[in-house]
Amino acid sequence: MPQLKSLTKAYSGISKEMWILAIAMLINRCGSMVLLFMSVYLTQKMNFSISKAGLVLSMFGLGSLLGAFVGGKLVDRYGFYPILWSSLILSGIMLLILGQMEHYIWIAIFTFMVTATGDMFRPANMASINSYSHKEGYTQAIALNRLAMNLGFTIGPILGGFLAFYSYHFLFWADGITCITAASFLLLKLPKREQVRVDKKSIPTHITLSPYKDANYLYFLFFTMLYALAFFQLLTTLPLFYKNEYQLSEKYIGWLMALNGIGVAVMEMFLLYYIRNKWTQFKFIALGCLLLIVAYLILMPVHSIPILIINILLLTFSEMVAMPFMSTYMMHRSEGKNMGDYSALYSMSWSTALILAPVFGTQIIDHFGYAYLWVGLAAIGTIAFAGFRWLELRSVEESKRSV
Repeated sequence: MPQLKSLTKAYSGISKEMWILAIAMLINRCGSMVLLFMSVYLTQKMNFSISKAGLVLSMFGLGSLLGAFVGGKLVDRYGFYPILWSSLILSGIMLLILGQMEHYIWIAIFTFMVTATGDMFRPANMASINSYSHKEGYTQAIALNRLAMNLGFTIGPILGGFLAFYSYHFLFWADGITCITAASFLLLKLPKREQVRVDKKSIPTHITLSPYKDANYLYFLFFTMLYALAFFQLLTTLPLFYKNEYQLSEKYIGWLMALNGIGVAVMEMFLLYYIRNKWTQFKFIALGCLLLIVAYLILMPVHSIPILIINILLLTFSEMVAMPFMSTYMMHRSEGKNMGDYSALYSMSWSTALILAPVFGTQIIDHFGYAYLWVGLAAIGTIAFAGFRWLELRSVEESKRSV
């Protein structure tokens, strides 16, 4: 059958180790519900103002920034393997403690600690994909990793909405336990592999090993951060919009958020299989920016549930055509260089966006309203779109000079 043949091709050539990593990601992400409901938890249950809730949410980003930086350094020094499982265990413990906190300062501190420990996983995960897959299969391996993440992201919001309906404390227990379970699975099933080290003496002197001296890569990170800042409203201000403007319960918010995970889980592997050689990476990323712009602009003229569904679907397609190719560009750019530093900086661009997104979103809502937020996000998406198209031209010129 043609459908079965397509299914086989989309998943063929993926190593056993990549499947183990994907299963661990699935276990971990099935419990990823605290961040999704944190804005509602802080404003509805803890009675913090929207601005104060935004500052607490920015602690996720600050912790993520530190975790990604430290994780990258540790990966280059000790290899990815010990960082993969230890970061998950530490983050799980921090989540269990966070669920017991009631004072604003302590909630902010342990919110920071959750991602300061947990996001050491991100550069380690990128380095492990590089080690357990071959160059031609990077996009496919990344897509499998994202498939597992989004299957979990489908289950997490639904389960989270159900648990939050009874008690928000259940969210922290579920998230913490799944982190520790994923770490245990990796320790039991994933064979240890030494990280490929760069022989600096064999690298031509005109090639920089450091991402800090790679101008095109730094431009890429800036535009990626802008894209992520707009996209992360899905996790921060959109749940508030559903609650405050549409009066949706946590259960319905969970189902609505799950549409994103369902869409990516069902379609991304097949979509990437059919489109991967059609355009350049930057053209797909730019298309993702355009979809992002439209997703926010459509929220202004009409107030209806179908518009919310279309918004989620547009954000989902934006994610599917942009994010895998962003990760692929990072991995190609870092080949033969300091992989930990490259992947850490990439993770840090997303972490920076996670810091700015809740503060940016909640401050605009507080002072101007949701309509101004949607216009502002569309403007940020437009800058990112123009930036990626410009960067493609720079990359073509760079390739010509290197020939």
